[in-house]
Amino acid sequence: MAVSVQPISLRSYRSELSVVPHLEYRPDVDGLRAIAVLAVIVFHAFPNLLPGGFIGVDVFFVISGFLISGIILRALGQGRFSLFQFYGRRIKRIFPALIVTLIGVWMLGRAVLLPDEFQKLGKHIASGAGFIFNLTLYNDTKAYFGAITSPLIHLWSLGVEEQYYLMWPLFLLATWRLGKGQFGMIVAVAVISFTLNVAAISSNPLASFYLPWNRLWELCLGGILAHAQLRENSLLDRTRAALGVRWPALARLFGPHVRGVVGVALILASCVVINEGRAFPGWWALGPCVGAFLLISAGPQGWINRYVLSRRTMVFIGLISYPLYLWHWPLLSLAHTAAWRDFTPVIKVTAVAVSFILATLTYKYIERPIRSSRKILQFAAPLFAVMFVCLCVGYLTFKKNIPARSASADIARFVRAAKEGDPYPDEEGFITLGKGPRSVLFIGDSTIAQYHGRITRILAEHPLNSHKAVFAWQAGCAPVPQLSLVNPAGCEKLIQSAVERAKDPQVDTIVIGFCWYAYFVGILDQDHVGDSGPMVPGTDQAIDRIRRMVTDFRNQGKRVYVMLQLPLDGGFPPRQMIRRTVFSPGFRLDIRPAERAAITRAIGPFVSRLAQIAQDTGANVIDPMDSLCNTQNCPPVTPGGEPMYHDSWHLRQTYIEDHINYLDAVVLDTIASSASGTR
Repeated sequence: MAVSVQPISLRSYRSELSVVPHLEYRPDVDGLRAIAVLAVIVFHAFPNLLPGGFIGVDVFFVISGFLISGIILRALGQGRFSLFQFYGRRIKRIFPALIVTLIGVWMLGRAVLLPDEFQKLGKHIASGAGFIFNLTLYNDTKAYFGAITSPLIHLWSLGVEEQYYLMWPLFLLATWRLGKGQFGMIVAVAVISFTLNVAAISSNPLASFYLPWNRLWELCLGGILAHAQLRENSLLDRTRAALGVRWPALARLFGPHVRGVVGVALILASCVVINEGRAFPGWWALGPCVGAFLLISAGPQGWINRYVLSRRTMVFIGLISYPLYLWHWPLLSLAHTAAWRDFTPVIKVTAVAVSFILATLTYKYIERPIRSSRKILQFAAPLFAVMFVCLCVGYLTFKKNIPARSASADIARFVRAAKEGDPYPDEEGFITLGKGPRSVLFIGDSTIAQYHGRITRILAEHPLNSHKAVFAWQAGCAPVPQLSLVNPAGCEKLIQSAVERAKDPQVDTIVIGFCWYAYFVGILDQDHVGDSGPMVPGTDQAIDRIRRMVTDFRNQGKRVYVMLQLPLDGGFPPRQMIRRTVFSPGFRLDIRPAERAAITRAIGPFVSRLAQIAQDTGANVIDPMDSLCNTQNCPPVTPGGEPMYHDSWHLRQTYIEDHINYLDAVVLDTIASSASGTR
């Protein structure tokens, strides 16, 4: 028996929408908010426990799309939609908690941040108050994950939502007269946005993550659901009815209880399976977004919705989820910045607990009283003015018109070292230095390219040298593609090209150097760089490839050097050696050498294998530890107190140019012969 669906006229369609009750308060949606915000908090505080917890933001996007679309469509159906009223309500909803957070973060930031960090915070406050922080991050940053020193980085998602709030009412208003065609337009926008998102994930991942048109499809999913549910004979009801006629068992599987279970399973699985290494959002974002879609579509009577999401605790966390989202990250970030060595699990839990307290107070005494008032424009106008003041204060802070907390000359010296440019070139690929007829080929990542300044200098000092230097490098490039941190395909192509380049008879010397620890141990968290850990899968394959490369080069009669691991420690970057406190003097140096034995334990398992390759093939070994460490310790500063490192992985450019000479013999004719037998 077929089910026929009679078409309705534009007038009856509008009437249908106008008589359907507005989406009543659903405690289960607040419970879903609780899941989303808790996932984000756990990820920010303990990323190893929930590596994909950042997908909570995507769940928020679907919820926002559902609620906002429902509000607008209902008002349009009743003929009482007003843009001024809508924007006024959004200001009442968003501005109060954000204003309080921006003020609090500005005050805390001035107490613990260094002058340049406070200046950057001013820019972020201005961007956050202007709801363009996602665009600021897209222009200014290299990556989202790991940016724990930016206490407002989480406001990127608020920028996306506010840009949606500005555009979406106009879109729904413009397409309202299309009747049923409006639903198709919403679906089309979602498909186009998702396509742009997937296309950008490989070519421009930052655009896929931050730009609103690449995230619009997530909000559109909620809009699709709101549009369907606001009709008495919704698409979901008709689909289930059609299935019930022909396949009753399948109709039961399409029921609310199953949708709720599948939805929550998709969200929880996404929290575990997705991690920072995935190409996100892209296809991976379908998991949490479809999960949120199914959970909301299950309705308040679905088993998960009724007995899990609607529990009082879940609803309460959902109600305070917005101020909780605003507060938790600045507290975690600033606590870490103030004293990263003491950023223990106890401190993290304490910061999260304080964020719950502040969120509850913000919701109870600021957010709820303003939201519950029937006055809209009377509140919206002054709130808009106060937010504009926050924007101006942030801008003046960024322009240094508002002074930061002063720092001593010693502290300023370390800040200058931290702000020094990257030691490696801006351009990746093949870079040639000098004009000699013969070549020294350097193959590796940024940790080999960091020496280009020293090589440039010594070649300029020896214009008659017979060797030039060629760097074949790419940042984050590992010996095998699966271990590469950035652009694995490009890395593999580069290494293959370098191997071909090495066959040139003019290339008589080859230096192979990577940040072996980053790929073989895989600890990238700055606080724990240098810690011991098991070697990751793929290490054996990478080391075997290095052995084949070295063997082939030696068989071609090349002189080969294998550069071992640069000493690494979480406390080596200049900023990591500055402790901050709200008490006088505010900033002090905390310089701690790393024990050479500890570094050796961390890198020994793979360094010994690399050294064995050199011994078996007759290649030479360059061990930076012999130059940078004494028998007991590896210091992060020179005897004169100057920082040696640029960050956890690289030395400072000036230090390399003035002090690092263990590559001189590789390039210069005058001393090359004495180094040819060195191991």
